[in-house]
Amino acid sequence: MDEKNWGCFKQAAVGCGCLVVLAVAVPIVLAVLVMLPLNRAVDSRAELDDRFGTQDAFVPPATGAPSPDRIEAFLRVRQALTATCDDFWNAERAVAKLEAFDDQEEVSKIAVMKQAMSTSKTMMGMGPLIGHFYEVRNQALVDQDMGLGEYTYIYVLAYNAEIVSPTEKLELFGPDATNLRVRQALTSMLANQLELLRQDDGPADVTATVATELEALENDPKRIPWQDGLPPEITASLLPYRSELDRLFCGSTPPLELMINEKRGLAIESR
Repeated sequence: MDEKNWGCFKQAAVGCGCLVVLAVAVPIVLAVLVMLPLNRAVDSRAELDDRFGTQDAFVPPATGAPSPDRIEAFLRVRQALTATCDDFWNAERAVAKLEAFDDQEEVSKIAVMKQAMSTSKTMMGMGPLIGHFYEVRNQALVDQDMGLGEYTYIYVLAYNAEIVSPTEKLELFGPDATNLRVRQALTSMLANQLELLRQDDGPADVTATVATELEALENDPKRIPWQDGLPPEITASLLPYRSELDRLFCGSTPPLELMINEKRGLAIESR
């Protein structure tokens, strides 16, 4: 092989070597970016469980109505998550822009390629973004002395209308196992409330209402608590905060809001 050809060969080999390094390095870097916040989220959730019990162990107030200070704590957690909502919304918008090209008769190939590259870059960042979401949520709960169970309970009450009749493509409660787990946790919460009412000889009408709702939940695995309408006590407790609750609702994150993260060997499972 002459010197000229040898030089070309070396350049090609170096180029291939760079491609191999990139092919190996990029997934590793992405995995690290995802795992770091998820690991911190797992640690903070363990702290929450130690302090407040597991998600399904939460005992609602006897009347079912959260007190003003707990709703205000919930709002501070929602406020902490506003920046992540913007990030998820931007990701949805990038995908929607790419999908919009399907409805156009004449499409610029350059425009499609630019949008595809932009969307691909956005989607590559989704893993770290999801990990960051759980890290922020769990740390905000720690800061507000609120367990994940209480957060889940108030979230379902506060955004009951959005959950029952979702306006977004992404729904909190669908047919998958993750949502089944959350439903089971919510059912356990109402069972805890009913036990509290019976132990303390609570109001007969409230006890009967909770018992009826619990029976409906146990008979319908697709049902969510108070699907047919919130009890008046709960509605009244949320009313003074309705505007702020609505402002802090994020239509891009319902499927993530109530999930938990657990270590499975070297991996972390969200469910």
